Amino acid sequence: MKGNLAAVKRILDTCRADVNCRDVGGRTPVMEAAFRGHGDVVELLVSRGADVSLVDDLGDNILHCACRGGDRETVEFVLSLDGVDINSRGQGSRIPVMWAAQWRHRDVVELLVSRGADVSLVDDGGRNTLYWACRGGDTETVEFVLSLDGVDINSRGWRSRTPVMEAAWWKHRDVVELLVSRGANVSLVDYDGNNILHWAYRGGDRETVEFVLSLDWVDINVRNNYRQTAADVARVTWYTVE
Repeated sequence: MKGNLAAVKRILDTCRADVNCRDVGGRTPVMEAAFRGHGDVVELLVSRGADVSLVDDLGDNILHCACRGGDRETVEFVLSLDGVDINSRGQGSRIPVMWAAQWRHRDVVELLVSRGADVSLVDDGGRNTLYWACRGGDTETVEFVLSLDGVDINSRGWRSRTPVMEAAWWKHRDVVELLVSRGANVSLVDYDGNNILHWAYRGGDRETVEFVLSLDWVDINVRNNYRQTAADVARVTWYTVE
């Protein structure tokens, strides 16, 4: 989908193309256009009968696709359509604002929240919008999410990981520092007994590891439930990471 409006119009004018045809992943043309940020193509397809209630093989709809793409005007248009639920559940029960947060689209996150996105919701792994923002690593997005009512900086996600653990694993030192400055509890451990240092070592970013080591309550020799130190965890892959 290259976003050539004239070409799309010519194809539709032949009356031989199915506006709701599917690709191998179950996406329709309007989903792909939304993901690519081709708002004019999205509007054209909708005017020609594109069904915005459809979902792909993973359960994502047009709003999920638009939020991953991150074009604010496209997202605004999709939100204006009848039948589009801002808190709809898609892949893994994620809602659209989670995708926008992970893909570092702060302006889209702000838009969605202003229109009623519920950042207290969690996906099938227990992960909320803050968790996904920390995985994405955009500090401004994380700051915005932290400013919202009802957001717990020490919330638990997949296997009881906290947002600061997630940021440490994905090598987002600036996000780790932000979270710590806002009260993230670095003494917490996850389901397997790993603390933030285990996850920082797992990520392998030296500056993140050094920062974590500088914090009070962080013991370089602490062991998880498998009797492994942070350095041990960095050398093995004995658990599934989601």
